[in-house]
Amino acid sequence: MNAKTLSFIASLLTLSACQKGELPMPEPEVGATIRFDSPSVMTDVDCAVRSTGPVNLFPVGGSFGVLGYCLANYSGSNELNPSTGATSWNSKSILSTPHLFYKTEVKYNGTACYYTGQQRRWYDESDYLYTFFAYYPYGDSYYTVEPSTQSGIGIPSLTFTMPFSGRDLSTTLAIEDIPDAMAAAAIDVTRQSGQVKLSFQHLLAGINFKVSNYNGKNDLTIHGLRVSGNFYRSLKIRLSEGLEYPADTFSGTFSLLDGADAADDLLVPAQQTDTKVGDKTLMLISNLEARPHYLGSQIYIHIDYTFMGVRTTDKQFAFVPNYLPQGGTIYTIELNFIGDSFVLNFVVDNNQAWEEGGDSDIQFE
Repeated sequence: MNAKTLSFIASLLTLSACQKGELPMPEPEVGATIRFDSPSVMTDVDCAVRSTGPVNLFPVGGSFGVLGYCLANYSGSNELNPSTGATSWNSKSILSTPHLFYKTEVKYNGTACYYTGQQRRWYDESDYLYTFFAYYPYGDSYYTVEPSTQSGIGIPSLTFTMPFSGRDLSTTLAIEDIPDAMAAAAIDVTRQSGQVKLSFQHLLAGINFKVSNYNGKNDLTIHGLRVSGNFYRSLKIRLSEGLEYPADTFSGTFSLLDGADAADDLLVPAQQTDTKVGDKTLMLISNLEARPHYLGSQIYIHIDYTFMGVRTTDKQFAFVPNYLPQGGTIYTIELNFIGDSFVLNFVVDNNQAWEEGGDSDIQFE
């Protein structure tokens, strides 16, 4: 189990402890409405600008979807079994249905969360255990939810799908179309915990590009920067059971700088650096089972640049394999211009080594 996984599981355990009432909270009235606390976002990086990448605060005006559980069914029946209320999620999940919330939209206005329609209430019994599974952004555009109906029985799952399809590498893909996919879970909470606390985890790995011109005297102009390849299209989260990776992919080219548009030209003076090319973060699915090509296959970086009056329109670099980019982490590809050529370096934004190899035990539990 790698350090990233241990850190994530530790954070979930800490969250779970708080949810179970270690902090003093007023006990709600019996039968009070189930409310959701202001959502938080789990992140170790500075990623506050949504228009160019992941966020470190849940967006004001955003909404998330929720599945909510408490009672399991009698075996072989569609009837809820009250004796299962105090049973842990791991024991009752295979006979449970999302009878409290099913794909319910919960909106966040910057101060509080709210949902419309029928208001769901806590049961009177104080020892009943509730489980909530949430996803952002809300809607059916990016997520397939299982069970497919509110009466569906069994462990729930979410399949996130990137908004692209097709097999043509020349297809232009918009980085801005990629949502900041996040999911959260609150397991075995009680009504004494008060409002339900959800801490969302980023599902995608982020990639920034940095250009440093180490030439002593001459400026460097970057006209275009593109990433082409075959990329993974979806990932599946099974609550308490980790991640799965369907085999589907899509092909195309992401553009951080448009070489055909002079307005996109990036001037990097001698001995200076541009820390975030195009002011964009490319977010991709990292398939933890696809060694050595975790982000996809045939991935290339294309650079269009001018140095000392000579323009090179398509300098290509193969994407580095055998590294394991983790979801929820932003990485930097450093394009270091030394002498009259580029040298690429791959780093984590917090200056740690990019994690290599290993399996992931990331679970929403």
